[in-house]
Amino acid sequence: MKEVMKFLKMLKWHPEGEFIMNTFKLKEIAEVNSGVTVRRYIDEGSNNFKEVIVQKSIQKGRKLSDLQKMEMSSKLNERYFTVKGDILMKTPYPNDVVHVSREGLVVGDRIAIIRVSDGFDSSFIAHLLDNVSVRKQLTKLTSSERIPQLSIKDLKEVELQVPDLETQKKYAKVLNLIDERIYTNYEIIDNDTRLKEGILNKLLGGD
Repeated sequence: MKEVMKFLKMLKWHPEGEFIMNTFKLKEIAEVNSGVTVRRYIDEGSNNFKEVIVQKSIQKGRKLSDLQKMEMSSKLNERYFTVKGDILMKTPYPNDVVHVSREGLVVGDRIAIIRVSDGFDSSFIAHLLDNVSVRKQLTKLTSSERIPQLSIKDLKEVELQVPDLETQKKYAKVLNLIDERIYTNYEIIDNDTRLKEGILNKLLGGD
């Protein structure tokens, strides 16, 4: 956290409202598409293994994980493969968001692929989409099903308050440092949870 606080002191923080903020609909600053229905492109025996991003791969406060290795058809459209800087959002509630650094991963169904245009910082936009003000918009847009679902059409209409590119980059750098601390804390919790289970399982004669 010292590293974050040191960086914050380097920034010239402005009083609220001093930044010039522009309002954009997501569709105005990014290309938004849905992931692929994976089962349609499974090709067993092809030996064309791909890592697939599924629902459980995206969890709030955590890095991309739990990728599924599957044999996929070579006919799969390139638009379903990740590009560095992509933002992925689960369309079922709670609409968790992750910023992607790896290329060539297959994006599965019920996941929105958000590819930000030049002139905008994709990392900053990812943080915005995970902010409470945007989540309030998402809640209003989601369906009233047992598990609320967000459509790609409605996601494109979400409004974002965005500063200039230089400011986006400055804030993104700070927020990314904080995210790394959050990731580390979750890893510690996961490791301790596995250790606890292992100790009890050994006592009880399990694996």
